[in-house]
Amino acid sequence: MQPTPNGRMHIGHGAGTYLRADVLARALRSRGHDVSVISGSDGFEDWVTAAARADGNTPEETVARHHAGIKQDLDSLSIGLDAWIDPTSAEHHDGYRAVHEDTLELLRSTGAARAESERIPFSEQTGRAVVGTWIAGDCPHCGKPCGGATCTFCGQFFQPEEVVNPRSRLDDSTLEWRDEENWFTYPADPHAITEHHERAGVRPQFLDTVRRYLDASAGRVNLTGQGTWGIKSRTLPAGKVIANSYYLYSVYCGEVHRRLTGAGANPFAADSDVTTIGVFGSDNSRPGFVSPHVIAQGSGGALKPFDAAVVTGMLHFEGQKCSTSKGHGIWLGELLGSARVTADELRFHLLHAPLDHGTADVTLDGLVEDVVRLRDWQRNVLLPAVDQVRSAGAAVACTPAVLDAVDAQHTGLSPYHTDLTAAVAALADWMHRGPGSAPEDRGPWLLGLALLGAPLVPRLAGEIWAQLGFEGAPDLARARAGSSAPCPGPRLTPPPAQPLTTEALLPFVHRA
Repeated sequence: MQPTPNGRMHIGHGAGTYLRADVLARALRSRGHDVSVISGSDGFEDWVTAAARADGNTPEETVARHHAGIKQDLDSLSIGLDAWIDPTSAEHHDGYRAVHEDTLELLRSTGAARAESERIPFSEQTGRAVVGTWIAGDCPHCGKPCGGATCTFCGQFFQPEEVVNPRSRLDDSTLEWRDEENWFTYPADPHAITEHHERAGVRPQFLDTVRRYLDASAGRVNLTGQGTWGIKSRTLPAGKVIANSYYLYSVYCGEVHRRLTGAGANPFAADSDVTTIGVFGSDNSRPGFVSPHVIAQGSGGALKPFDAAVVTGMLHFEGQKCSTSKGHGIWLGELLGSARVTADELRFHLLHAPLDHGTADVTLDGLVEDVVRLRDWQRNVLLPAVDQVRSAGAAVACTPAVLDAVDAQHTGLSPYHTDLTAAVAALADWMHRGPGSAPEDRGPWLLGLALLGAPLVPRLAGEIWAQLGFEGAPDLARARAGSSAPCPGPRLTPPPAQPLTTEALLPFVHRA
């Protein structure tokens, strides 16, 4: 799921969608798969205009600044990307617009797109449509405060006219409701959507939202909407834009993949043999679970939806949802740029949050405790074991116990059954079983650490792998073949010597 470039990335962003995409990619590559991770920022979102207005910048300036900043944040957490797209840029704008415009025309030609009237609120003072970021009120499903078209608490999607106690974020003007014609599409087979996700292993708690949406709206997906900032089309009148969907953003990512790899077809073409995996948060259930299938069903056999969908719950920090707009959480760039905590240490802590099962909560004290324990283990267990293996100078063999542990961990590292909490628990179990007392057990134990840690704590795992005399990134095939001899170069990097305390991290904490 593409982030909106209206601010920098906090731990809620990092812990969910982007960490999972990175972990899955590393796990699949270690087993020999050719994997590309492609995403980008969504500069056509209305939240950009709200941020620009607050900062006194143009939307273009806001997009450029935060697009680059978000990439820095992802880099700081060791999130690997094969392409990072700004669809508003000169490089991508025309191609991105063409994907959306061509798909709209395709759905019109197949009869899947329908022009329908909907009630839209307008500000009596400014005459602007109060939609997207500009509408606020209460969720019609759970009653909690909401904005835009999706509730971040219950994950349900709604139309502007369904918002309870609607008001404008633009001004204090009274709302005037008008009937406006826009384009929509509906699923040809709603039941096929939930059946597909059930077969793909999506957990029931995440599919409940999908079923409620399909029952309440017949699966209607908007193809166009009101707005002046967005994807304009030669076929739409002024004041209307093409809906900027997660699925069509991904189809454009497929075009980028095709150009980068020289593939003959877009991975989302119906006849493509590439497996596509969508990764998104539970507050994006409609664009993640529903829209890809609805659009693909209406494409006349031209497109396919995601083969697998990985969804995460919302991360809370000390009891409250991490939020850019409310300024609540810990920002990745600030914390990791301070050198107080490393990327591997933060990843190790965040991986323990059971987001694959729903909402999870982390605390500052919990972060510090995990980092301190990890550093103590590195000093007292890992470093001595590495030094002993290096001193012995013997080749390292891959034992059945190592292979069994890696295979067991892989169960939680599949796009059809993702459970990163179980994956990091498998690493932690191997860490704390220790190298044993027999010298011949230390090399295999370290090899197990490199393989189990490679998707989760890649920098540390890569260093251990190199210390054992292996080249490249940790790889199961190379591990089976064994290493020639431990690396004669510099020893393993020790953890930071400075003690870590809760007080030392307080400057990086933002509370609403």
